[in-house]
Parts: sequence; C-alpha cells; structure tokens
Amino acid sequence: MTTVESGPSMTRRSTSISIPSSSIPVPTTASRNNPLSLRIYKAIGTTFDDPSSREALEIASQLYAGKGKAKAKASVNGFEAGEDEDDWGLQRRAAKGESAAMARKYLKKDVENKMASGSLKFLEIFGEVDKKLNVLREHMEDMQIRCDQVQAELDQANSGTKYLLERADGLRTQRTSELMDVSSRAEAQLKLDLVNLFLARFTLTEDEQKALTSWDVGLSQAVFDALDHVIAIRRDCQALLSGEEGKMQAGLDIMALTSEQMESGYKKIHRRCQFEFRQFTKEGHVEVSPVLREAIRRLRQRPALLDDALSNLTSTRQSSLLNSFLEALTRGGPNGLPRPIELHAHDPIRYVGDMLAWVHQATASEHEFLESLFGVRERKRMMGSERLKDAELDVEEAMVRDALDKDLDGLSRPLKMRIQQTVKSQEGIIMTYKVTNLLQFYLVTMRKTIGDDAGLCKTLQQIYEQSNAAFFETLDAQGRSLLRFLHPPDATLTPPVALRDSCQILRELIAVYETSLVDPADRPNDSDFSTLLEKAVDPAIEMCERVADLRKGATSWDKDIFLINCLGYLEHTLESYPFTKEKVDMLETRIQQHVESMTFEHHGNLLEQSGLAPIMKTIRNRPADTPLSRLPATSPKLLTQALTTFSTFLTQIDVLTSPRLALLGSAFLAEQIHHTALSKISEAYGELCDRVLDKKEGYEFAETLLRRGKEEVAVALGVDVGA
Repeated sequence: MTTVESGPSMTRRSTSISIPSSSIPVPTTASRNNPLSLRIYKAIGTTFDDPSSREALEIASQLYAGKGKAKAKASVNGFEAGEDEDDWGLQRRAAKGESAAMARKYLKKDVENKMASGSLKFLEIFGEVDKKLNVLREHMEDMQIRCDQVQAELDQANSGTKYLLERADGLRTQRTSELMDVSSRAEAQLKLDLVNLFLARFTLTEDEQKALTSWDVGLSQAVFDALDHVIAIRRDCQALLSGEEGKMQAGLDIMALTSEQMESGYKKIHRRCQFEFRQFTKEGHVEVSPVLREAIRRLRQRPALLDDALSNLTSTRQSSLLNSFLEALTRGGPNGLPRPIELHAHDPIRYVGDMLAWVHQATASEHEFLESLFGVRERKRMMGSERLKDAELDVEEAMVRDALDKDLDGLSRPLKMRIQQTVKSQEGIIMTYKVTNLLQFYLVTMRKTIGDDAGLCKTLQQIYEQSNAAFFETLDAQGRSLLRFLHPPDATLTPPVALRDSCQILRELIAVYETSLVDPADRPNDSDFSTLLEKAVDPAIEMCERVADLRKGATSWDKDIFLINCLGYLEHTLESYPFTKEKVDMLETRIQQHVESMTFEHHGNLLEQSGLAPIMKTIRNRPADTPLSRLPATSPKLLTQALTTFSTFLTQIDVLTSPRLALLGSAFLAEQIHHTALSKISEAYGELCDRVLDKKEGYEFAETLLRRGKEEVAVALGVDVGA
C-alpha cells in the first residue's frame, strides 16, 4: 500500500495493491542465498487482505493523517499548549508530507514516544488519586477509633447483661420446645379426629354390623337404618374413587367391604320375609306390619330376591284360600255358621250365588291385604268400580295385580267344576238363564276388580260362555218343539196353548233380564238379548203360520183373525219393556198387514150388503164415453132399487161392531177394521151421489133418485164428516 501526502490540505490517497500469486517470480537457486533478495521476495509475496493486517494499516495511516488534519492551521514554529515534542515531531512530519518510507522508519519511535507521553499523563492522574487515598485513610483511622470505643462500650454492656441474655435464651428455648410439643399434640389430635371422622363416615358400627349380618337380631328398623348407612357410604366413596391413587385404593376396599355387607343385609331381609310369608296361612292372620311393608320396599332393589319371596307368598296364600273355600263348601264357618254352601246345592241360584259371593269377598280381602303389603296409595276406588287400565298402573299396583292373580288361581278349578255341573244338571230354561245372568254379574264385577287378564276372570268367562251356550241350546230346543207338535186351531181362533206357554216363558226370561244387576253398558255381549228374542219369537210366529194352514175349510178371513190374535198375544207380551221395541215394531208391522187384508175383505162384504157393489163395479169399469144412465146396472130403475136396499142397510147396520169381527181378540182392532170399512162405504156413496148429480151421466130428476145426502149417510154410518 502506498500513501501520498501533498500540500497544506493534507489529502491522503490510499491504494491497495494486490499482486496475483501467479505473477510473482520464483527465486532461483542463486537468489535464495541473498538476504536482500529474500526480503524483497518476502515483501512482494506478502498480502494485506486479512482483517488484522488491514486494521493495523488503517490505524497507522490514521496516526499521521489525523494529526495532520487537526494541526493544518497551527503554526509550524511553535508548540500548542498541552503537547510535547513528540507530538510536534508527528505534526512536523505530517505537515511536510513525508513519504511512506519515512513514516515506516519513524513508526516505532513515534509509537514509543506516544506511549511514553500517555504514561506520564497516567502518573500525573494517579498522583492526584494517591493524595485522595491518603485523605481517605485518615478518615478510616478516625472511624476505627470510634468503632473501638463503641465496641468497648458494647463489651461492657454485654458483660453486665450476660446473665439476662443466658436466662432469655433458656426461656426462649424452653418456650420453643413447649410450642413444638403443643403443635405435635394438636397435630396428633387432629389426625386422630380425622381418622375417627373417616371411620365414622365410611365404616359401620358394631351394632349396625350385627343388624345386617347376625341372625340373632330380628327384622327391625335398625336393619333398614344400617342398610341406609351402607348405601350412604357407597355413595360417598365416589369421591374417593375419583381422587389420588392411595385414596382410590381406599375407596375400592371400602366398596368391596360394603358390597358384602349390603348383600348380607338384603339376604337377611329376604329370609325374614320368607319366614313371615309362611305364617300367612289363615285369612285372619293377614295383618301387615310397617316393618314387613318396608322390607318389601327394600327388596324391590333386588328383583330376584323379591320374586323368590313373593313366589312363597303366593303359593302360601293360594293354598290357604283354596283350603278356606273347600271348608266353606263342606264345613261352613266357625261353629257351623254360616252353614256349608253345598247344603244348598238343590237350589242352583243360591248354590252358585253363595260360591261366587264367597270368591268375591275373598278377592276383596286379598286385594286389601296385598295393597297394604306393597304400600299402594289410597285411590278412593271402591271394590267393583271401574279399574285402571294397565298403562295407568304404577309399579306397586302392577305387583298387587300379579300377586292377586296368582293367589286366586287355585280357586278356578273347583269353582269351574261345580258351576259346570250345576248348569248341566238344569233342564229348565228359566233356571239356566238365571244362572247365566248371575255369572254375568259376577264376571263384570270381577273384571272391574282384578282385570280382564286375570286367571279367575278368564275362568268365569269360560263358565259364562258355557252357561250361555247351554241356555241358547235349550231355547233352540224349545223352538224346535213348537214346530214339531202342531194342532189345528179351535173354532174360537184363540192363540194355541203352546204359544201361551212359550209367551209365559218369554215373560219370565224378560223379567230375569230386567231385574239383572248388570249395567247394560257393562254387558259382555249386548246382542245376547236380541238373539234371545229372535230364538224365542221367530219359532212362535212360524208355528202360528203353520197352524193357521192346518184348519180345514179355513178362509183367509179366519187365518187373518187367528194370526192377528197370535201376533197380538206376542206383542202384548213384549210391549211393556223398552228394550223389546225393535221386536214389537216387527210384530206391529205384521199385524197391520193382516188388518189391511181384513179391512179390504170386510169392506167388500159390507158393500155387497148395502147393494152398492154392482153400481160401484160399473162405475169403476164403465166405458169412458158412455153415461151411467145408459148402462144396464146403473139404469134409473136399478139404481132406485139399489138405493132402496142401501137405505135398509143403513137402518140395520151397527156402526160400533160387526158379528164377523167377534172372534178377533183385540176390540180396538175390530173397531178399527169396522170403522175403516164403513168410512169406505160412505166414500163410495159420496162418489155415487157426485155421479148421479152430474148432468153428463144423463139422469133426469137426479135429486129425486137420491133419497139421502152424503152428510146424512156419513152420520148414519158413524163417520166423522169433517174427516
């Protein structure tokens, strides 16, 4: 690197020269031994590209350049204040613009001079520091003297208070030990209290353990309290199971222990319940204690144990009820009162009624016992009232229903066998129907009490269906017997004896149905009575129709009278009851058909007697363009004769009755037929008068031909003119 300095501006230009290594000449063998050559080659081969060399060169260049710039305006012949000769030498060389070679020559000397001047400055500064340190030492000596005085006073004070300090240290030590003892005792007591609380909360007392496990302790409230405590412990253990590992292990141990204790408690309750249930063998010993009721409630947490205990209860109660029923049938009550039911076996109604009444009473008592056992809430429902549906039952009521069904199951077979024998032994249709209605009443009542699905209700349903079938079979047999033995009607055309007997039976059947205690809305089959009427009435009507055809020489008039009498008899039998209206309407329709037939025939007969029959026939059948006066039957002469006969008829006719209707059993119908026929006669005479007075008919002196007016004839025949 070459530095060039020129002029007073002290401008410096630095140029870095880098010679490639490939252009450096390699020294020969001769030049290797020449020191000057070696130095030249070394200088030429040296590079200043490394950071350290460049930094050194920069510092060396600044040593002169900086001084030259700072002293450019200074005088060359004098010194500035504060600078020595060495600084002046540097300035002089920089001002004169010495070459780089001269700078390198005096570089070492300049540096040494610079360091020497700097050292002198340090010495001057440290001389001032030394003076300050001397002052500081004097102050420190004064402080030492003061401290020695204070220490002497402290030593004197300590020697005077040494005993007090030793006493205070002893008391302090004693107090510390006492506090440590108290703290230890308090900590131990706290731990003891915590242990006691933990044991009290998570373990059972000795009495509670005996109550759950010992068979010497009976079933009491103490057992339930201990079981509640076990349940509370297991519930509190949930906090331990969710904690640290040590607490979790404690929780697991407690859960295992309490599980065994709980199972022991439930087994004890189960065995005690079984023992108590075996004592319920008599109807008079069915009082349920609160302890037993609570035991049943507890066993609901263990369905298997509860089902096993209830199976013992139902088997015991089933056997007890069956024995009580058999005793009531054969031995009666205590001291023979009430008397045995089978003493009344000759009276089917009382026999069947007493059995069903005993079963119903036993059902009510058993239901009350089971409700008390299971703790069913009072619902203010009377026995026999509407029973709740299965979907509306709670758990307790469902258990009562199931247990009651099993308890009463033993009564089904003996009850069914005896009632079936009673029904089969009956030959009378009335008695069979009474038994059937009695069965129907108790069937409806028991359904409301124990439900449709109960075994006893299904048995009663079967018995009722068999009894009802037997009744209808007997009724069919009676209808067939009516059609088997037929006799011609007598001369009076009154209803036959068979019809009267059949109607008497029908009256009794209707009376049984009417006095039945079963509400019509609760009857299992509302169509049974309609079927009864069909099977009782239809064969009787068919019999009457066949009997009417058996009379020799009988006219349609006689048949109509006979059938009206028979149908009217049937109608009179049924008309008093509102539930027979449909059948009464059917009979009334049939009677009206026969009444119309008789009215038509009676009108024809009266028309012949009055002499108006040929005239009315001619009027009905005459040619359209021929006047009546030109026809033979209605000529003035024959018309006069007919009107004479009609006048005679009016004087002889009885407007209230007719001898031909004397055999008709209903005076009202006889009067109706006769009156209707006379009304038609009056209408016929009125039509005749209109024709005769009509000039188109060609009658001369028409007023003289008609001897009576229409109103006069109507009054004579007893017909209402206004009608």
